[in-house]
Amino acid sequence: MSTASAKSAPPENVLYRSRIEICRILQDIAKSHSSLFAELDGGRTFVSRILFVDPRAGYFVVSYCANKSLNSKLLKTPSLKFTANYRDAHLIFEVANPGETRFDGQSAIQFALPNTLILYRRRESPRIPIPAEASLRCIADATGFVPFESHITDISHDGLGGIIYDRGIKLEPGSVLTACRIIIPGSKAIVADLLLRHISLTVLADGTLAHRAGFRLLQRPDELPELINFFAQNLDKE
Repeated sequence: MSTASAKSAPPENVLYRSRIEICRILQDIAKSHSSLFAELDGGRTFVSRILFVDPRAGYFVVSYCANKSLNSKLLKTPSLKFTANYRDAHLIFEVANPGETRFDGQSAIQFALPNTLILYRRRESPRIPIPAEASLRCIADATGFVPFESHITDISHDGLGGIIYDRGIKLEPGSVLTACRIIIPGSKAIVADLLLRHISLTVLADGTLAHRAGFRLLQRPDELPELINFFAQNLDKE
């Protein structure tokens, strides 16, 4: 393999914190009808598959397994870890608070989207400290009439992302936030224009309401890889 090819090869072991990338992987698992596995108390294994992923509402739905007692046991489990095989790799993600639902007329189980997802190709499971919800401070619309404080909560390789800001700020889908200053800890601020694609209300960890908007970068700044790496950590690096 050439030096250039080695440098451009994707990392083999990655911790994803990007909601967009996590949704894409879960949707791929659903399309391929791959099985999900969860070890429950007593050494029993719950085997299921993903039926539906809703990136906007922030949840996914899995099927019941064939064993009714395992379904009941899982629904009483406050948190659990799913594993799956994905494109010659292994996935691990943690979920909590399962809820009964129905999908296509069948009983099913709903979970909130995981905050993180680990992909690895080595035999042993990597030991990784799971971080708190990631976000980057952003001074939005810095050249506009009233710049405001916000937080970037997600960004993907194709320039799609998520931003959270105060519910008192009134914006419409299609608005452009110009010269936003995105601040990466220990690095210089990255300046970019953001096109808002959709806006909804969300509840923050402290119980307060805020606006969450999906955006697209109108240009790809040279520092875009730094933004992406904040939400997708290469676990092979020392």
